Amino acid sequence: AQTFQAEVPQLSECCCPCKCKTLSMSPPWALRLAALASARTLCHAFAATACVRSDAEAASLSTDCSKQLPQSTDRLPEDDEQHVHLLQQELRITNRGGRDLLAEAVVAEGSTTTTTPPTGPTTAPPTGVTMNAIGDLKAFISAVITNVISVAVFLGIFSWLRLQYPIIYNDNSLKGISPPVPEKMSGWFQETIDMSVDTVANKITLDHAMMLEFTHLCMKILAIIGVPMLLIIGPINCFFGGNAAGEDHLSYLSFGNVEKHSKLYWLHSIVIWCVVLVVRHNVFSAMRCFLPRRAKWLHNMPQIRANTVLVESVPEEYQTEATLKKFWEMLMPNATIKDVYLAKDTSGLLAFMHERTAAKQAVHKMEAKLAMYGGERPMVRATFMGERVDAIGYYLMRAEELDKQVVEERRRIQEASKIPNGGVNSSSAFVTFGRRSDAELCLRLDNICHDLDAWELYTPPGPSDILWNDLSQDDTMQEVRTLLGYLAVVGLYFAYMPCVISMTNLAKIINMGALQPLWQGLAPTIGLQFMVAFLPTFLLIIFRNFFTLRADAWAQHKLQVWYYWFQIVFVILATAVGQNVREFTKTLFEKPFSIFSVMADTMPYATHFYMNFLVLQWTTHAMGSMRYVPLGKFISFSRLFEEQEAKEMAEPEDQDYYGMGGRSARWT
Repeated sequence: AQTFQAEVPQLSECCCPCKCKTLSMSPPWALRLAALASARTLCHAFAATACVRSDAEAASLSTDCSKQLPQSTDRLPEDDEQHVHLLQQELRITNRGGRDLLAEAVVAEGSTTTTTPPTGPTTAPPTGVTMNAIGDLKAFISAVITNVISVAVFLGIFSWLRLQYPIIYNDNSLKGISPPVPEKMSGWFQETIDMSVDTVANKITLDHAMMLEFTHLCMKILAIIGVPMLLIIGPINCFFGGNAAGEDHLSYLSFGNVEKHSKLYWLHSIVIWCVVLVVRHNVFSAMRCFLPRRAKWLHNMPQIRANTVLVESVPEEYQTEATLKKFWEMLMPNATIKDVYLAKDTSGLLAFMHERTAAKQAVHKMEAKLAMYGGERPMVRATFMGERVDAIGYYLMRAEELDKQVVEERRRIQEASKIPNGGVNSSSAFVTFGRRSDAELCLRLDNICHDLDAWELYTPPGPSDILWNDLSQDDTMQEVRTLLGYLAVVGLYFAYMPCVISMTNLAKIINMGALQPLWQGLAPTIGLQFMVAFLPTFLLIIFRNFFTLRADAWAQHKLQVWYYWFQIVFVILATAVGQNVREFTKTLFEKPFSIFSVMADTMPYATHFYMNFLVLQWTTHAMGSMRYVPLGKFISFSRLFEEQEAKEMAEPEDQDYYGMGGRSARWT
């Protein structure tokens, strides 16, 4: 049943003794109201209530409903007229069976009705997704103007900062990696436009080049699809759609302006297939252009990586470097085994090295601060309750002690690795061949022994990117940690939407006064954007603590996959999910194909939200160009250290959000 108070705010209670808020319109009253609507009388409002519980209760609990009607209906406030305006036919009245009696009656008479968003358990305003409504055009224009101005301001700030701090913004040009950039405010623009994808692939990496190529592909697809949509399909929807959008001017060019059962549905079905064919053609063309670049990258791979194979799940009897080398020489007698290295448990050694590094950095910072500002030498307590001693001397002595412990721990590991049960060798190893062809042949070996879970072969990651702690994990513990990791991801999935709802409700409380139209267009999307920004951090915390990743690049790849699907569910399908994530997931598992009907019933009524969300992305990209976080770190460190050292301490950017995985997922 509809909440009648939302339509006529003057009626605060129903006429039944329970004073409930949920009212139902009886069929006789609904037919009378439908007759008034079809006749298009000049009535400003019509309200009625019918209190029905059961046939037996109706007689005993009925009261005089006429006392609940407003005493004057000559004039309604402007906001109320938008909700109860019979000429626009926006008032929905349902009986207890859930049927829209007014719509049925008007359609039966051949009149045009306004499509209204359906209500259900999976669609709720607290999710931050606002439904299409009258007045959205004003809010959208305000959001566009604000974001365009913001982009111009941020790019202007970036252009100025680039001249003030070239080591932060033009370091590759200073090192000769990329072409020099003219020393003027807009000098970066033309050089950026002129740089080709192949140049980026040769000078930086193929991954960065493909990120740029992906943006080129998206712009090309959107231009091919968007221009005809705006210039051809949009006017057709506006003039021949039947004006289903009513006073919602922002929907005039969209499918929301097409009335139900219109012949334009056939046109849109053809348009959908045209979109599919355009996307398919461009994606396949981009793939054909990528393959030669991929082959070139493989050909130019460093020899040490190209000739090496990562071997995991090595059986216990081969968990020494000598026995493992003999096994591969027996398995591939014609191949040259150049080197074999087993990953070792170096957790104790790493702890000593991290503490030593921290001690040396502390000495370096204190000496720099003392040289800059002078004053007394810093003091520190050697123990929790001990006396205060000279901090620089203490950390220097501690670093010397740790140097000895590092040497001793490294010697112990080397000795223990020579025996089968020394307690340091893991089940992961790197086997380096003399020729690349032998390494490629090794990667194609299958069923090396009867245990199918043993001898897993992979292409190794880059040497500087390896996560040695992950490689030294026990196989049994890997399975347990992986299970816990998936449970943590599922927990994040169900906790994500309550966080979005909380931020949205907080945004709704704020009243910006004269800026309320602007806030109305930005507030819901800002809340969702905030959660989208912090989601990569939450996911990487789970991945790095539970999953075996082997390399940080593999962590970014896993982040890209999971971050992408989280955004599909909580951004693209936000209107279908609503605030009841559990119910949506249950329905999806029980009836997988019902997702299409759920999307059709919910997403068309929130297109304005997605428009505002996309406009907001302009500002986020412009803000990213300023690199304000590394810049702030650089300015802070440069007060104590040399420029190059301060720059190294300020880099890199936050790899949770700005890493290859996070950017790829968001841009997709």
